[in-house]
Amino acid sequence: MNKPDMDRPEVILIAAMSIDGFIAPADKESLPSTTWTSKEDWHFFTKKSKEIGTMIMGSRTFETIKKALPERRTVVMTSQPERYAEFNDPNLLFTAESPEEILANLDKEGVKQVALCGGASIYNLFLQKNLVNKMFLTVEPYVFGEGVKLFNEKIEKRFSLLQQTKLNDSGTILLEYST
Repeated sequence: MNKPDMDRPEVILIAAMSIDGFIAPADKESLPSTTWTSKEDWHFFTKKSKEIGTMIMGSRTFETIKKALPERRTVVMTSQPERYAEFNDPNLLFTAESPEEILANLDKEGVKQVALCGGASIYNLFLQKNLVNKMFLTVEPYVFGEGVKLFNEKIEKRFSLLQQTKLNDSGTILLEYST
């Protein structure tokens, strides 16, 4: 297992996906993730992201929740941080910084881990830069056929399965991987 660099927090990717590898159907509005993911996944996400304490996500993912989640700090990557000036919440940070700059600044604040919470562009960006140390993937028993792929770019990176856990009798499975 690769240890995180001494000058940056450990990056833990957290995602829910369909069994055919999509994190959202083609029409994200008609079926948001809160409708097709299980309550067990929601409980896992809530517990793990609170335990980690700091989340990083893209602006499109933030637009689906439109607020800071309780007991967590949220860093939102956006090319237009000024668009979010109306959000006056100390637990929200909107930034156009690179992943490396964000992680370096969080390290200076003493942050040891971050939860990478979407979407596909953010997952790909961090993976391409070899910044992901661990992944928690919840596989839900849905097939979308088309939609937003978990990884939408050509990336070749090997991970090792650490653990698999059946979350419910419907077939939801949590997979834990490490680099």
